[in-house]
Amino acid sequence: MICLPVKWRPKARDDLLALYDWIDARSDARTAYEYTAGIRQFAESLSQFPRRGTPRDDLALDTRTLAYRRKTVIAYRVADDAVFILRLIHRGQVWNDLEFD
Repeated sequence: MICLPVKWRPKARDDLLALYDWIDARSDARTAYEYTAGIRQFAESLSQFPRRGTPRDDLALDTRTLAYRRKTVIAYRVADDAVFILRLIHRGQVWNDLEFD
């Protein structure tokens, strides 16, 4: 089995930090850290099984999505050399305004 590296696009990193801040403001830093660390670990598991998500060409060409705890959607793209995490969409966010690059 070939494992692909998982690479985070800048907007996905920004999404993760914004989610951390949102959880921290409503709960505490520990809860925010545990949730966002869980997302990172879950996203890293795509290195072994990158095509397990749902194809979502309606969002952007060659984009797939996978839900984390039914609250956060990870949008990603599989290339020949890596899995690219494009965006994180938390429950209730409007998808139409997001760019997937």
